[in-house]
Amino acid sequence: MMIKAEGIHFKYEVQVILDDISVQFEKGYLYGILGPNGCGKTTFLKILSGLLRADHGHVVLDNLDINKLSISEIAKKVAVVPDATTPIFDFSVEEIVTMGRYIYVGRLTRENAEEKKIVREILRQFNLVELKDRSFNALSAGERQKVIIARAIAQQSKILLLDEPTSHLDINYQVELMEMLKKYVKNGLIVVAILHDLNLAGQYCNNVLLIRNGKIQAFGTPEMSLTRENIKLVYNVDVVVRKNPFTNSIYVTPISPRVIEANEGVSNNLIKRIHVVAGGGTSKELLPELRGNDVSVGIVNTLDDDYEFALELKYEIIAETPFSPISEKSQNELMQKLNQTDIVILVNVPFGKGNLENLKILENCIKPLIILEKTPIETRDFTEGMASEIYNRIKSKTNVKVVKSVPEIMNLIDGRSSV
Repeated sequence: MMIKAEGIHFKYEVQVILDDISVQFEKGYLYGILGPNGCGKTTFLKILSGLLRADHGHVVLDNLDINKLSISEIAKKVAVVPDATTPIFDFSVEEIVTMGRYIYVGRLTRENAEEKKIVREILRQFNLVELKDRSFNALSAGERQKVIIARAIAQQSKILLLDEPTSHLDINYQVELMEMLKKYVKNGLIVVAILHDLNLAGQYCNNVLLIRNGKIQAFGTPEMSLTRENIKLVYNVDVVVRKNPFTNSIYVTPISPRVIEANEGVSNNLIKRIHVVAGGGTSKELLPELRGNDVSVGIVNTLDDDYEFALELKYEIIAETPFSPISEKSQNELMQKLNQTDIVILVNVPFGKGNLENLKILENCIKPLIILEKTPIETRDFTEGMASEIYNRIKSKTNVKVVKSVPEIMNLIDGRSSV
């Protein structure tokens, strides 16, 4: 089973919506269609489902031209979940889900025991058993969305097309739905879903189709499609793309427009040399905000999240080999960097004996030093109190300012507060 678009062109009056879209979807894969509003995602899904006819090109459904199939024939192969779940008639949840079986038993035919068993199982899978007698119109938007998706699953079609299926769902329901779709995919279903959440697509989709101005910008695995460059072209926003350490999937962090403008338009005399002492992933909120300045980071080891983040942002890094003490060479680099910089920032780093040398060097720093203290040092000290002693001595120095948040740091750097 497969569904394929070949050379699809479509326009509304004189406006071109889709321009030469060719792509093939195969069983056992979960596909995400992504792109900004108005790029043609929903139109493309409607053409795939046979609801719209392309001006040029055609859709091949299991080696048959979809335009030559009847509505009933298409429905047995393709189930569609639209992006709207507005109330219509006062049916119960069970009745709505049962409608997915009409292509097999007819609307006026009494369903047999097997049909009822199928509906009961789908209600169970979607955690809708307790709601089965409730009116569809009395449900929340998220509950209605689940019921409509359950109805589509009841069709037992081999292809499932969904238009923003997670748009009305809380995060727990989003995860529940995506996990369920993955299970259906493992059983051989083709699932194609329009999504707006890049991180959800990165975590759950096998392949991502990225559309820009009605054309395919990228099609492939999330790692291939959701690159920094592609996202910049498609969404006109700068991002950092990294690996999620828990799921091993990519995740995308947008960088604020204020930071981008600073990076593109700042004059040289306003650029500040800033060194960030980081570690353990504690600088991920701060580092994107510093774009537009001459930023360095360290000392961090090459397996540290802060190393990866600084590398993505193309910052200078003082790096050390993992699981080894800080070398004399790295210590000298840090001391030299502190003498050359305008501002030093120490983020909310946990300290062990492996990175204690960073604190010892900071104690002799004479440049303006901003400490981001989100939690007390005692909760981050794994050196039997040595780090706390040094840290508290540093805090008492006249060149040190202690803050609680990244916005406070940016106010100090931008001159809206005094360091």
